[in-house]
Amino acid sequence: MKSIIFYILMLVSADAYTQTDNNIVIGIEDSVYSNILKENRRFWIHVPDSTSPDGVFARQHYPVVYLLDGDPMNFSVVTSILQQLGGGSGNTAFPQMIVVGIPNTQRTRDLTPTHVKSALMLDSFSAGQSGGGEPFISFIQKELIPHVDSIYPTAPYRMLIGHSLGGLLAIHVLINHPHLFNSYIAIDPSMWWDDQKLLKQARVVLKNNKFESRTLFLAMANTMPKGMDTATVQKDTTITSLHIRSILQLGRFFNANKQDELNFTWRYYPEYDHGSVSLIAVYDALHSIFNFYNLSLPFNELFKPTFNSDNLITEHYRKISKEMGYNIFPPEQLISAVAHQLMDLKQFSRVFNFLKMNIENYPASYNAYNSMGDFYYAEGDRQKALENYSKAL
Repeated sequence: MKSIIFYILMLVSADAYTQTDNNIVIGIEDSVYSNILKENRRFWIHVPDSTSPDGVFARQHYPVVYLLDGDPMNFSVVTSILQQLGGGSGNTAFPQMIVVGIPNTQRTRDLTPTHVKSALMLDSFSAGQSGGGEPFISFIQKELIPHVDSIYPTAPYRMLIGHSLGGLLAIHVLINHPHLFNSYIAIDPSMWWDDQKLLKQARVVLKNNKFESRTLFLAMANTMPKGMDTATVQKDTTITSLHIRSILQLGRFFNANKQDELNFTWRYYPEYDHGSVSLIAVYDALHSIFNFYNLSLPFNELFKPTFNSDNLITEHYRKISKEMGYNIFPPEQLISAVAHQLMDLKQFSRVFNFLKMNIENYPASYNAYNSMGDFYYAEGDRQKALENYSKAL
């Protein structure tokens, strides 16, 4: 007898990548001309493959991650994490998500909210381009997001990920345009920028504004001078510790304003520096933001005839829907796998309820009707089996 775990592994293990002509493809390149920025903007996009290997299951809609500094390396890292734990290898710690990686054309221009004449680690030319953050945000809001929503199967949940100057812009968006994204991951953000101007603005805004249903994960790397810790560095006044001191101040501002209703988590990574912290921070952030998502089924008990909690799955996805802000149905693959396992066990009354659920949730899926036909055929009702097979065809 096949186990439910076997079914699920077989159904989802092929979701992570597509192989064509001996190439492993994790995404495609798309582009949109920006009238706001007056340039063509390329972007990378990954869309999960929600079908089983034989193409049975209906297409679904997915939350979207917008990744700043979205070059192929960062894009592949974020995509791989989401695929491994968002459906690949039988894991469901996160939802499957579309990933949109936004490569840079003029990084300093796009990722800085204010203009400066000079800045740490920037030459005068790069500093002179700074301050284009607001037009870049306007491009994302008015041109990129509508383009992605019009072509790809998006759901109404968006996440923004930024590192360094990208983290600075992520905080800027949260403070000034909080409803543009549902959740934010700011990795070692450059809060020192422009004499800590955004940091000073955050201190005021957090006291007076609400961020209900918004989530922020703030990651901080170890960039302090040797011999210091997070306590002693706050007393330092040298330029070498300005970066980490600014992030520490930001974290304290968020912690001090619980009335703003922001779901805030931050984490310090003493073993990682500014350049190496990104991967582990994204991994931890996704676990933190989606800590409500994973479905822990009592597999040993689920298929016993006395088990009377078939609503466990639907109740779990009602909870997820509330957290995500839109209706999320139990995955067709999961429900189909449970139903076929129960069919093997001859628990037909329970099988019908699960298969009916799939038809109601995925009325355009031929698999939903084909499975119901299997159910009626197993029960000996060939007329109803034929009706459902016909619908499947």
